[in-house]
Amino acid sequence: MTFEPIHELVGKAIARFPDRVAIDSPQGRLTYAELDERAGRIAGALQAAGAGAGSYVPVLARDCRELIASVLGILRIGGVVVPLDLSAPPARLRLIVADVAPGWAVLGSAPDAVAEQVLADVAPHARTVTAGPHASGPAAPVTPYRATADDPCYVFFTSGTTGRPKGIVGRLGSVTHYIQWETELLGVTQRWRIGNLVSPAFDAVMRDVFVPLSTGGTFVVPPLDTLLDPAALARWIDEARIDLVHCVPSLFRGLVDAALASDLTLSGLQYVALSGERLAPADAGRWFGRYGDRIRLLNLYGPSETTMTKTFHFITRQDAERVSVPVGRPMPDTEVLLLDERGRPVEPGTVGEIHLRTPHRSLGYLGLPEETARVFVPNPLTGDPDDIVYRTGDFGRLLEDGALEFLGRKDHQVKIGGVRIELTAVESLLRGHPAVTEAAVSVVDDDGATYLGAHLELSPAGTDTDPEALYTALRDHLREQLPDSAVPAVFVPVASLPRTISGKIDRGALPAPVRRTVADVRGGEPQSPTERTLAELWLGILPVGRVGLEDGFFVSGGTSLLVVELLSRVNRVFGVTVALRDFLQSPTITTLAAAVERELLAADAPLDDLLAI
Repeated sequence: MTFEPIHELVGKAIARFPDRVAIDSPQGRLTYAELDERAGRIAGALQAAGAGAGSYVPVLARDCRELIASVLGILRIGGVVVPLDLSAPPARLRLIVADVAPGWAVLGSAPDAVAEQVLADVAPHARTVTAGPHASGPAAPVTPYRATADDPCYVFFTSGTTGRPKGIVGRLGSVTHYIQWETELLGVTQRWRIGNLVSPAFDAVMRDVFVPLSTGGTFVVPPLDTLLDPAALARWIDEARIDLVHCVPSLFRGLVDAALASDLTLSGLQYVALSGERLAPADAGRWFGRYGDRIRLLNLYGPSETTMTKTFHFITRQDAERVSVPVGRPMPDTEVLLLDERGRPVEPGTVGEIHLRTPHRSLGYLGLPEETARVFVPNPLTGDPDDIVYRTGDFGRLLEDGALEFLGRKDHQVKIGGVRIELTAVESLLRGHPAVTEAAVSVVDDDGATYLGAHLELSPAGTDTDPEALYTALRDHLREQLPDSAVPAVFVPVASLPRTISGKIDRGALPAPVRRTVADVRGGEPQSPTERTLAELWLGILPVGRVGLEDGFFVSGGTSLLVVELLSRVNRVFGVTVALRDFLQSPTITTLAAAVERELLAADAPLDDLLAI
């Protein structure tokens, strides 16, 4: 098949549908003809300023009409688009622009202090072009650029492991391949209205933009702050007659809640495409219960390094009964390899690391050749240096029907007490409790004691419940389906979990779980030497700052593994053995102190030794 750059596919739509609405946003509408005129003006101004093939050009515009016109204009001259979200922290914007070191930039037509300051700080010599109608003066002629599939076309920045943004350089042919695949898969036509629910600085925006604009459809942007209000989002999707939205499962969960609480029919919506996180089967089940099979759910998987998506699965009612929803099968020209730690294929049904083999990948990380070589590696099955696969760092396994099940990243699988725990599974179950709307679980290492901590966004039912009663209920809920070691020892309620520009939970920005301050202790403060010593041991392994004589060990965050740790410390300090069954009958300081003193007396320990303790 002859390669066609994505902006030329948009050009064909412009020629066919000049008077159709290309962009519908809170700032106003733009027809295809108007979009073409703006893009041509920006392309001509950039070319006249010396920009051309391979030039990195950041776009610092808040108006999405100007942003999209800039993207098209930059691609027309062979430039590399660097879309920025001006609502991001200025420090992050400065890091990104500094990494790109641009000689040119596109600004919005309205003065913007953030954009101007960022350029002044890190790219003061960049030549600027202003987007917007007639902002750059008379349109300059554009010398056509003959694009190839391997041309770089964009840079999107993701959070690196060190906290510094890391740029992923997109390949032009890979964008065209994905857009043509999705439009054909879903049967997109010029009548479709496709919603935009992601930041312009996230690579998923490319499908929101180019799926409609390459077919004559309309790119539709919701009013500001709609994404923060699921009920408003559901109303907008309904009233704006949206055919397709791409979103992350955590946002979808809020949409499901809002839909169930309303009488909205969402009569225009045909598809919801989900990616970026694991979809909870219960959320799919609730969606089917409300809308049946009329609005189809599509599960997508693929890291940004391999260009948006590389596997897909149309979700069924049966998937809602599974432990997890599959991410399906590879799209054309893509192969999924599941390999063990030695680079050998794993048996079907066995967990392996996901490697993606496709020519439609990105060009790697901007200015980071060693990092690129670390994840884009020769195929372990062939050893051919020209046969490159992307090592995702994700785990998965093939189900009996051949579909791929995504099991999470390496750093989301932990071992506590020798038991492997999938943190996303704990989070999914927490979200299934009526008191919790969102959760993020992490591992806490506290003075030798290892346990899980859970940050929670609470529902009204959760905020209206006494905290200790709530935490007890959550532990009981989790223990119904999880091993004891997978039950968080500490819960941290937060107003909202921090998120990345793509809408995912930003785990690196979570505050460290800290010991809870218990306002009231049951049974009074420990008094005797034995009680005070036991309290110190107790507090050494539990996430609480105080303990009373009658406080329950498990209510305070204890688990069966931590019981073993506590009793082993008791044995080391007192030189006695307290039976586990005796402690479990009444797991309090009072009971434990009585058991210790009983064992000391039975061992005929001198009274002076006891007092010294």
